[in-house]
Amino acid sequence: MDDVRRDVLTIATPADPDALLPPLVQTTQGKQVVDLVFDHLAQPAEQLEMLGDAGFRSQLATSWKWSPDSLSIEFHIDPRARWHDGVSVRANDVSFSFALYTDTILASPHQHAFDGIDSITVRDSLTAVAWWSKRHPEQFAQLAYNLAILPQHLLASLPRATLAQSAFAANPVGSGRYKFDRWTPHRDLVLSSDRNNYRGAPEIGRVIWIVTADPTAANLSVIAGQADVLEQLRGDAFVKVRQSANISAVDYGSFDYAYLTFNSARTVSGKSRYFNDRSVRVALTAAIDRRSVVMNALDSIGSVALGPVTRADPSVDTSMKQIAFDHARANGMLDSLGWLMDPKSGIRRQAGHNLEFEILVPSTSSTRQRVAVLLQSQLRAVGITTTIASVEPGVFYARMSEGNFDTALNMWHADPSPSSIAAVWGTARGKDSGMNFGRYSNAPVDLLLDSASNAFDVASRSALLRRVHQNLVDDAAAIWLYEPRNFAAINRRIMSSAMRADAWWANIADWKLAAGSSPTVASRP
Repeated sequence: MDDVRRDVLTIATPADPDALLPPLVQTTQGKQVVDLVFDHLAQPAEQLEMLGDAGFRSQLATSWKWSPDSLSIEFHIDPRARWHDGVSVRANDVSFSFALYTDTILASPHQHAFDGIDSITVRDSLTAVAWWSKRHPEQFAQLAYNLAILPQHLLASLPRATLAQSAFAANPVGSGRYKFDRWTPHRDLVLSSDRNNYRGAPEIGRVIWIVTADPTAANLSVIAGQADVLEQLRGDAFVKVRQSANISAVDYGSFDYAYLTFNSARTVSGKSRYFNDRSVRVALTAAIDRRSVVMNALDSIGSVALGPVTRADPSVDTSMKQIAFDHARANGMLDSLGWLMDPKSGIRRQAGHNLEFEILVPSTSSTRQRVAVLLQSQLRAVGITTTIASVEPGVFYARMSEGNFDTALNMWHADPSPSSIAAVWGTARGKDSGMNFGRYSNAPVDLLLDSASNAFDVASRSALLRRVHQNLVDDAAAIWLYEPRNFAAINRRIMSSAMRADAWWANIADWKLAAGSSPTVASRP
């Protein structure tokens, strides 16, 4: 078993990546891998300042220069950068990557993150120039944060329609400080140090994700020293880790929030798209005692969600008004909408149809499984019948993307860029819903988001975003459930550097091993 080595970092993860091709990655597991394999032009520092470029540090680009009118930025590529196959990284790779992300055939769910960027041209082999149709406060972050750079020489000849099934998609080649080694689905995924990397070789030679779908087994694997990292501690494991002499519980902030999203385009229970009706959404929200749900499912390591924003976001107003838990209001609203309680069954009916729907939930999330059961019980108390569909993560995200659900209990890992809220809650464009899985639409929100994206003053921008947040809460765009307090369990033999709230894994290549530390024994060969 060659996994018994000092220079191995093992991570217990609940699921496989959804993809290894950056434009197609939507899950946290996939993002962890591709962020270590592929480079961006620049990366944000731990403060996560997205306005301008002052909050960014070099990665693939050694420097950049703005045009006098701020409508273009030229990026100078590090001449030492190499793909893992030895070929030099060049400016045409940057232009090609932009074209790939925005290609309608590949249909990346992230393509609209680049709206407003007209093109990326190549000035010379080491200079790529990005061009905008108009200036806005997050131009730099829009490109640097969202665009992973991919190798043109390996991808240009492959058909876009089948790129997701290509050999490259299964064995990616990047320029990051770790390179892809192997992936055995439902078992493990291994990255190896790029010892000749232009930014320096990582001290830890290999990073291994061990797929452990059972949360209890994942917790035990870290406590028993079979894994080094568990990204989110929950329940009894949190207490055990805090009592352990060998493991640290590291608080790294949270841009995550969980919500029950309604499919506005779905015909449910014989009624045409009743989730389009704000009164229905408000009634369902009022029927849920969110504080009780959070206390039962997360106890002290979670908070009631404020809305489509977390407490880590500097624009958030923690005192924003909420739709309160109110059984009487919920019952009264449902009565007024014609959903009347059958005295025999205790189920609400209208025109021969029961008020019922399905709650879609990923089978690998024990917290969301518990929350779904609690929601089911509380909704039943007001005469609403629900069924819980627990499915594998791949099926969960496929059904979400296809709009094949009634409601879904989703966890969103927010982008620290304030205007990124538009990707999830802005009106979908035609059949392309992007990350707006519920096909939600709110014209005032769209207008406010447009204004916020063009506000260069931080105070004005924050004020506009707070109006967006309040509008979405008032409109019951979703049932805002919980915001986890993120504690990672990390073996004390690992000396972790600063952990970003949006991506705790971003600096793994800079992590070190404590002097004289014993190796972790991976649980699988």
